[in-house]
Amino acid sequence: LQVWVSNPHTVALLFQPVLLRCHYRTSASSSSSSSSSPIITWKYKSFCATPSAGIDDPLQAGTDVSSSSSSSSSSSCPDSSRTVRIVATKQGDVVTLGEFYKGRSVTVLGEAELSLGPAAWGDSGIYVCTVTTILDLVGNNEAVAELVVLGE
Repeated sequence: LQVWVSNPHTVALLFQPVLLRCHYRTSASSSSSSSSSPIITWKYKSFCATPSAGIDDPLQAGTDVSSSSSSSSSSSCPDSSRTVRIVATKQGDVVTLGEFYKGRSVTVLGEAELSLGPAAWGDSGIYVCTVTTILDLVGNNEAVAELVVLGE
């Protein structure tokens, strides 16, 4: 199993549509059964607060986070000190939104692309795309995309 994002650093304008592209390759043979379809999960994590860049300054926070590698940026502060929530999950053709995203035009398109609809202020952060399949347990099952939403 191999998971990656095409653009690990995305900058979007407020109220403009956002598409985070996650891709995966599995060695398991594809089956039409939805029970063997991979489960795609998109999770949101707010940026880490640092002395020089608070969470209320997404441009600066995004710059600080982007200067480090993706793996260290997603673990540079514990999840207990930031906001973490499920955005959406998809298995087969069924998409389920996390509670915070219900009522917004958020969905998972194609195999694993997260569409956030119009970007909102609170969307800046780290998005983790995780692919879970019972047929292929070897490899890297997640990838990280960072999003910074800028005002007009």
